[in-house]
Amino acid sequence: MTREVDYDIAIIGCGAAGTAAALAAAEKAKEENKNIRIAIIERADFNNRGGNTRWTAAYMRMENIDQPAPNFKEDMLAFSDNYSDRAYIETLYDQAGPTLRWVESKGVGFDYLPTMFLTASKPRLLPVGGGRAIIDTLSLRARALNVEIIYEATAWNLGLNDDGAVESLKIRVKGGDSITLNVDSVILAAGGFQGSQEMMAQYIGRDAHKIAPVAEGGYYNKGEAIRMAQHLGAKGAGQWDSFHAEPVDPRSKREEAGVMTYPYAILVNQCGERFTDEGEATIDEQYEAVARKIFYDQPGHIAYMITDQKLYDIPNYEEALQTEQPPVVSDTIEGLAEQLNINPENLKKTVEDFNQAVQPGQFLWNRKDGKQAIGIEPPKSNWAIPIDQGPFIAYPIVCCNVFTNGGIATDVHGRVVSNDDEPIPGLYAAGEMTGLYYGKYPGGTSVLRSLVFGKRAGEHAVHYVASTEKTYS
Repeated sequence: MTREVDYDIAIIGCGAAGTAAALAAAEKAKEENKNIRIAIIERADFNNRGGNTRWTAAYMRMENIDQPAPNFKEDMLAFSDNYSDRAYIETLYDQAGPTLRWVESKGVGFDYLPTMFLTASKPRLLPVGGGRAIIDTLSLRARALNVEIIYEATAWNLGLNDDGAVESLKIRVKGGDSITLNVDSVILAAGGFQGSQEMMAQYIGRDAHKIAPVAEGGYYNKGEAIRMAQHLGAKGAGQWDSFHAEPVDPRSKREEAGVMTYPYAILVNQCGERFTDEGEATIDEQYEAVARKIFYDQPGHIAYMITDQKLYDIPNYEEALQTEQPPVVSDTIEGLAEQLNINPENLKKTVEDFNQAVQPGQFLWNRKDGKQAIGIEPPKSNWAIPIDQGPFIAYPIVCCNVFTNGGIATDVHGRVVSNDDEPIPGLYAAGEMTGLYYGKYPGGTSVLRSLVFGKRAGEHAVHYVASTEKTYS
């Protein structure tokens, strides 16, 4: 059964970008006294809506609610080796504070709550209630302004008219029914492609199917919206063969089960060998690179954090251990190795060599302390303390996919641009399905940019729709 429904604006995705776009569009239409019909298309059911946003703590790289962190623009450009869009980043910087104030005005509180990062080089502002609070609050406000949300529906085809402008969106709803939405504008906010084995293999490469999404919401991000835009000639942006990585406990069923205590320990592979400087930098600036080393360079794509009872003396260590699974425990290093299926002699020698290399100095858990282990390879630059107080403990660590980096290019208004660098009339995109990041991820910017450019896309789409002089009574 196929039927047609008329809307002015259709938004694909109910995460931070999609709900911000919907509410901003509804508010702008009301402000300008425009009768504009808006719908959100969401693949999940109500209880699982919101993609990645639903599960994230939603860290924001902000000094306070009005001011981005120091060197915000400079860091974002430097981390990408200047491949990222400068105009986009400058707009993000300028609009971050006003957008968060807008979100706050809807009922979302912000505070400096505890994070996984016991040491951090940049501040992190968090919404009280995490990403779910953003979705619940913005979607409720949007519904109050008559935005419809169609759950358990998948968009699969975008249509253009003879002038090259958006005119239709086809969706499939649960049960197999097909609906054609006659629309003037579509805002793509459907996340990346970490939930698609085919796209992961195509862009990330060999064994990419072994990189699980960091949260359940990632499995809903299957990349169709990216494919639809590509089919219309949309330009790509971002590093397609890369993704934002995080080190997590593979035994855990929790979202973002990060193991961020390893700077106070050592990391070994299945051969019982260290492979990285665990104390090279503050945890927020190094965990992604370590997660990549685990996946790309280590046997079996796995590593193990090895430490002792001194871990429990570190204030707030629980915040940095987001797994609910207990550690592997043994009275001896050899016993620990046997449980981990590591050669006991290899692990024993690694620990002994590390202990002998530890230099004197004061251990300071909350900042880089310069307490080193030297004369071994690799050395350890900070937080080097002997592993000698049993029972000894271990946590397995694998690399998870927070979001993919490759996506669709937009301008600063959120308009999707073609390979000829011209906007595709009526087509917008925001959030993690838009390409921005190359190289190292500047932490605390993904949800922030989703809100900023979701809001901008929604507002601009209203102006675009109004210019077509097509509204419904």
